[in-house]
Amino acid sequence: MNNQSQPAPVRRAVSRRGFLSGLGIAAIALPLLSACGATGSSTAAVYSQPGVKVPGEYAGRTAVVLWSPFGGNNGAVFAQLIKSFNDSQNDIYAEIQQFDGYDGVSEKLTAGLQAKQVPELAVLSDVTWNRYFLNGTLEPLNAHHSTGFGPGTYHPRFYDEGIVRDESYWVPFARSTPLFYYNKEIFAAAGLPDRAPATWEEFRGWGKEVSGISYKGNSVKMRALHGDDDWYFSGLLWAFGGAISKNLDVKLDIAESIAAAEFDRATVHEDKIAYLAQSFVTDFTNGQVATITQSTGGLTALAKDAKFEFGTGFLPKGINPGVPTGGGGLSIMRNADPARKAAAVELLKFLAAEEASATWTAQTGYLPATSAALKSTKVAELMAKDANYKVAVDQLAIAQGPDHVRKYVNNGITEMKDVIQKLYVKNESAESVMQAASQNLRRGAESIRAKYNEKVA
Repeated sequence: MNNQSQPAPVRRAVSRRGFLSGLGIAAIALPLLSACGATGSSTAAVYSQPGVKVPGEYAGRTAVVLWSPFGGNNGAVFAQLIKSFNDSQNDIYAEIQQFDGYDGVSEKLTAGLQAKQVPELAVLSDVTWNRYFLNGTLEPLNAHHSTGFGPGTYHPRFYDEGIVRDESYWVPFARSTPLFYYNKEIFAAAGLPDRAPATWEEFRGWGKEVSGISYKGNSVKMRALHGDDDWYFSGLLWAFGGAISKNLDVKLDIAESIAAAEFDRATVHEDKIAYLAQSFVTDFTNGQVATITQSTGGLTALAKDAKFEFGTGFLPKGINPGVPTGGGGLSIMRNADPARKAAAVELLKFLAAEEASATWTAQTGYLPATSAALKSTKVAELMAKDANYKVAVDQLAIAQGPDHVRKYVNNGITEMKDVIQKLYVKNESAESVMQAASQNLRRGAESIRAKYNEKVA
């Protein structure tokens, strides 16, 4: 990575007392946290911090640990941003501790809570943070709001997803939606327009035109499917008028949801225009398949790997749009030391400022999660240069957050992945699959309903 493209460090000298008092959390103000009795923030037991070794150049600073899921290019960009933060001031040292994706962070955090050892910050996915909220382990953030950190800092659609009863617990960072990606050369060979299909029925018709075309020695199919993609599948349900749930009431077995499942099953087993791929992205970049749905966060990598020109479009519609938001955001742990939590807020402010947030967006392909990034020169230049990225930003207007069963119920995602496997691999009846999953999800929903009603509904 070219470090010159990263934010230039701007060192400022701030005394630790000045840093804390600027947040209203100096020693004389610590009782203010006790005033947040409704949140329980101040009464939480203080857990230990995971092991961190502060380099000599940052000795004497308050250490903040951040658990991250990012690897590859995204991990490198994130590491440079955190280094820039460390070099921009004299009071805080932030250390990234990396795990294997969102699931890796979640598993480690669950174990850490049991061991009473937690980081100050964690990057949690849009469908895991809510469970930590239900268990009372996330810091309420409203009391920490100040200039550069608050509701106006973030894109409102993303920010609202982290709000429960007017209190913020999770702020957006690496946010995305699925995009429809298509190989322009294959579409041209099939005589199709240079655009994404407008509807799922149009997609199905085009699939019959595409499948069987020879391209670079491959007999092409229309679409490669990802066997764990409950994210895309939740959007398909919405497009057909269905859903996983409304609040905690399961809707997976209503007629509209079953119709969506039947659509996907039929494209694989009857139309034979789609198939379950071992690596759907690899099959797309190798020219074995004409289309995939993939995260906006995959734009940068696809542009590097594909040896052909590809286009993007909104996900096809049914009777409704069906575009789910996804990705990760940042939460502070309620049981962390108060002074370290205050330091973590400073890191959140840095990452939300224009230079850092625009750099993250421009170099990863994630959507602009902050107002500053959206208005920045870097993002404007990116949208002007890359029409595919502009499509991703524009599609956000019709996107929505996950159904509550998917994000609050422990077995929500595993059940949906099981549905997908039964439809794509086993060719089971859509109706029987959806009814069986609904029964399991209802049991999961009932197990948390009392707590959900108390804290969310």
